[in-house]
Amino acid sequence: MNRKDKKYRGTQCLNCETKLDISEKFCHACGQLNSTKKLTISDFIEEFFANFYAYDSRLRNSIISIFTKPGVLAREFNEGKRHTYANPFRLFLSVSIILFITFNLTEGGPTAATDKAEKELTEEQLKEERKQDSIAIEKLATGETKKNLFKKLRNNKIKYSLDSIYTKKQLNTISLGYEYTLASFRNFHKKYPEKTTEQALKELGFENKLAFRILYKKSKALKSNEINSEIIDYFYEKLPFFIFLCLPILTLMFWIVYYSNKINYTEHLVFSYTFFTFIFLCMILFNFIDLISTDVSGFFVGISFAFLFPIYFYKSLRNFYQQGRWKTTLKFILLIPLFFLFLSICALVMMFLGILLF
Repeated sequence: MNRKDKKYRGTQCLNCETKLDISEKFCHACGQLNSTKKLTISDFIEEFFANFYAYDSRLRNSIISIFTKPGVLAREFNEGKRHTYANPFRLFLSVSIILFITFNLTEGGPTAATDKAEKELTEEQLKEERKQDSIAIEKLATGETKKNLFKKLRNNKIKYSLDSIYTKKQLNTISLGYEYTLASFRNFHKKYPEKTTEQALKELGFENKLAFRILYKKSKALKSNEINSEIIDYFYEKLPFFIFLCLPILTLMFWIVYYSNKINYTEHLVFSYTFFTFIFLCMILFNFIDLISTDVSGFFVGISFAFLFPIYFYKSLRNFYQQGRWKTTLKFILLIPLFFLFLSICALVMMFLGILLF
């Protein structure tokens, strides 16, 4: 017996208590099924699959539209076709989570491999690396330029590791980059784990300032002394999350360039979500290809950023804002410098958040 049968209908909605007529299958106020029949296992399963299929059909429509009709989904969603497509915000969030998972599948190995390599070094090898560090420091301190020294390092004439601990005075004398500061902090903590942050900074010659305290605490979380690689991997893996947080900032450039009383900020935001959903879906495909061949994946990434994404972006602007070719081309050109400006702002926000969350 179906829950929609007339004999199970009531005169009051069980959800919102709105008065109903027996002829009404659904509540005209909240949309709930007008049924007084007790829920059975078969009813529960049927309702689950009905809801899943409803979302699945919207999802299918959304994916097809995103790949075949750039910008159309955002325009039609704003025009009121809310049951045809999945909610752009919800879809973007779902795709972001999947992209995050695929990043962890493809980018999880480098730091682990570095840790393993460090553990496999013998005490004699570590002593040799420290010896080479001392040679490098002496050469820099006696006047050999950093440029010449690094040239020798690249030619393997001097092996320069990050295993040593340097004070602030040494770091300033030999003009080493931030990665050596972080490596020194990490190495100091590994050698003296019982010492507090304040004690460590004092012994290393750094002032007890908030910035140095944060850097020292963050250095403890580093898995290896391959600082640059680890930081790049970290931001790359967290890219979906950072873009998700920065999209409201990036949307401002569309609001500025296409300022109109007919399109409000929220509608521009819908366009941003659908555009970056396409980018993220492509990146998911690239990550799966990367599991098979890194070279092939790199080729597709290069082609996409050079040609596919700019062409898709232009077509999205044309279809969403419904303007002529020349006007769209001019605004496309105008959006390029604005994109880099707002991207720089977002990068600063991302770096700040990254330091806090690392």
